[in-house]
Amino acid sequence: MTDVCLILEGTYPFVSGGVSTWIHQLISAMPDLRFSILYVSPFPNPRREFKYKIPANVIDIQDLYLHDYRREGARSWPCRRRRAVARLGELHEAVFAGREEAFAQMLPFFRDPRQALTFWDIFRSQEAWEQLVSFYERYGEDVSFLDFFWTWRSMYLPLHKTLQCPIPSARLYHTVSTGYAGIVASMAKLTQDRPMLLTEHGVYTYERLLEISQATWIYTPQRDRFRIQRELSYFKRLWLGFFNLVGRLCYQNADRIITLYEGNRTREILSGAPADRISIIPNGIDLDLYRDIPLKTPDAGPRRVAYIGRIVSIKDVKTFIHAARLVADALPDAEFLVLGPDDEEPEYARECRELARTMGLTRSLKFLGKVEMRDYYPQVDLVVLTSFSEAQPYVILEANAVGLPVVATDVGACREMLEGRLPEDRRIGPSGLLTAVANPEETAAAILRLLKDQDLWSAMSEAGRHRTLHFYNQDDLISQYLNLYEQMMR
Repeated sequence: MTDVCLILEGTYPFVSGGVSTWIHQLISAMPDLRFSILYVSPFPNPRREFKYKIPANVIDIQDLYLHDYRREGARSWPCRRRRAVARLGELHEAVFAGREEAFAQMLPFFRDPRQALTFWDIFRSQEAWEQLVSFYERYGEDVSFLDFFWTWRSMYLPLHKTLQCPIPSARLYHTVSTGYAGIVASMAKLTQDRPMLLTEHGVYTYERLLEISQATWIYTPQRDRFRIQRELSYFKRLWLGFFNLVGRLCYQNADRIITLYEGNRTREILSGAPADRISIIPNGIDLDLYRDIPLKTPDAGPRRVAYIGRIVSIKDVKTFIHAARLVADALPDAEFLVLGPDDEEPEYARECRELARTMGLTRSLKFLGKVEMRDYYPQVDLVVLTSFSEAQPYVILEANAVGLPVVATDVGACREMLEGRLPEDRRIGPSGLLTAVANPEETAAAILRLLKDQDLWSAMSEAGRHRTLHFYNQDDLISQYLNLYEQMMR
């Protein structure tokens, strides 16, 4: 048994990023606690590699592959299967109707060896087929049964795998999202009778809304493809309803919920989280790592602007590239750096490179990949974030700790991080400028304002250092988590 089992979906230790960095800090700062990790991902990947050096207090890493299911041939006795499938259908409808307590009553049909239904029972039996047809007749609206069938399978196959996942033994289960990781954490709470902690950096259901509304992998009937619609298609609504349900289950089962900023707290409450269980603990930063990094002086070479982060669509790197073109028109000697890994969405990264070439930025805009940021902070004048969605971006903490002003879209905690959350924080003054989402003109104007106004740049540089010292000191914030762990493990 470990002290804390971290249940992680698509983050640490195999994917780098702000959430993964925070998890690594959390584990490393608590060497006296023993951690296990249950890592949720779509498929086995023999080429994957650790993005972080695993601390010695991580005792075990276990995988849950959502789409690596075996089509077992075992079957239950027909009489028992008929009763079980019918009862499971009733509980399924109860859960979707908002009776979250029915989730606990469903678990024996997946986890109890005396009652558990097999893959064949749920996905290939006559009883399951009749149940699916019944659902379609009641809820299928006017979509074809074939489309309904394949959407149902793609939704419930990974859910079936999740509900049968072996759960590591631990004193506390800590999930860093709702979603499939949240389902596992909820099961652990109910079956192991141990406390459950949820930390949300971004609100999972909101992020899925953004993803699903733009998704091309979710089938849209042919007749709807050429029609202007004010609402999501049937199958997009079906997927969104699924993730909203999963979010509510996680919120209701969590003993404590931690989020990063007030906007997240409001979203969680609107999504079904009990307000009295939610606390705010922002991310922190190890200030000792940044104190000695020198700042670039205005006369030290050309003005240099950096985008720092993964090259993925949700970060909207294309808006940064469009803004770079506008800045270059006003300051022809300006240089632009894109610093971050490009292996997560290679097609999007290729599109970004092609866009930069098309806009005539081949010489002034460089894609340098993942780099050691301590080597690059002294070379840049400011940092830019153009994300569609963020939680509490670590890059803002880093840049402000160094003393670099930031231009960021007004999403997530960016406003609190650059302008302050508490009254005493706001009195420090802004440490950057906020812009609208997907607005290259506004982004370029903010960049030019900081590059041309040295007094403003200096004031924001000092404000950033002061704010991170007093409100985002990693030691203080990690101590809050350690105290929380100790309280919950008693």
